[in-house]
Amino acid sequence: MDLACSGFTAVNVDADFEQPEDIHEYFSLQAPPNTNIWRKPSATDDTTAPMVLKRLRQSFILAEVTVSADFAMEFDQAGLVIFAGSPPDSPLSRSPNVRRSPRYLRTRMETLAGGKWAKAGLEFTGGELHAASVVAISSCGADWSSSARMPSPSTTFDPFSLTSQSLRVKFERVDESLWIWYQIPNLSPPPPDCYPSPTFDPGRRSPEDVGSGWKKMREIMGFFGGREEKGSIWVGCYASRPMNFEPSNSWEEVDALVAEFEDLDIL
Repeated sequence: MDLACSGFTAVNVDADFEQPEDIHEYFSLQAPPNTNIWRKPSATDDTTAPMVLKRLRQSFILAEVTVSADFAMEFDQAGLVIFAGSPPDSPLSRSPNVRRSPRYLRTRMETLAGGKWAKAGLEFTGGELHAASVVAISSCGADWSSSARMPSPSTTFDPFSLTSQSLRVKFERVDESLWIWYQIPNLSPPPPDCYPSPTFDPGRRSPEDVGSGWKKMREIMGFFGGREEKGSIWVGCYASRPMNFEPSNSWEEVDALVAEFEDLDIL
């Protein structure tokens, strides 16, 4: 589905997807169960997750966004995603694998892997929120890593605090490599005029200040190697609820994961 915003396309969204007034300011995605972005060792990609993507007509520089959601189920996730070489659900050698259920009839298109992709953001696993990333650059399958556990709520009466639910994620191109960064939004560093004097020494910053800036999550060497052709990069946001839900009764339901995205920048 092409969006009113120039160059953006919505992938794997329902017919009632609400187009954002300003996609750079705010939008949301709903991810039902059985949705994912993953590469199997058999060199097939599962790209059933709802996504909003922009096809770049120039060299990629960076992308960043703030993501938040009410994560509840194992492996719930949302964040940034980038494809290099071929877009998701390319018409190349697709074989449908239909999961049948009373309410969730979804066709999982397993696409022959023809490019590279990476995703990063918040992921709920083991009862905790993590800053996590997944990279697929070969036919051997996807490589998952968790960089940090999100801070615990400030009080026991605040189990779903903003701190535990929001993350700002950034993709940055450095030569042929992709660097992935993250930052906790409400722990951003103070503005320069808050420092006591112009001679402020960054080396003497407090642990709180040091922990509030951008942190490197991962470096992916050679991610952009051989992908210089214009129009071969797709980047944007995604949400997924990979949990395999097969209801045994018609009244069994699982709500979709609703992820919200703010302040999207793509250069």
